[in-house]
Amino acid sequence: MSPAGTSLRTRIRKFPSLVNCCTIDWFQEWPPDALLAVATRFLKDVELTELERETAIKLCQVFHTDTQELTKLFLLRLKRYNYVTPTAYLELINMFKSLLGKKRT
Repeated sequence: MSPAGTSLRTRIRKFPSLVNCCTIDWFQEWPPDALLAVATRFLKDVELTELERETAIKLCQVFHTDTQELTKLFLLRLKRYNYVTPTAYLELINMFKSLLGKKRT
């Protein structure tokens, strides 16, 4: 459920236990060094040269942070939210691994 928009508010009104009986965890943006560490961990077993691995790790981090910046511009121009989550970062890394595997076969 996105906190932007009316669907969350509507559900909370219909089901007050969503607020009363649960804990909401808010996650902050991952810092750049954490993004690099996560990409390093997930790409360590991929068959790449050291230069290719370091470049792929850095690019994953750059893609994610640039996307976060673009979503701020998106909000300013179109008044719409687009959430760039840690899950999206993990999906980016897994998609890279998947596409690389398909390309090699």
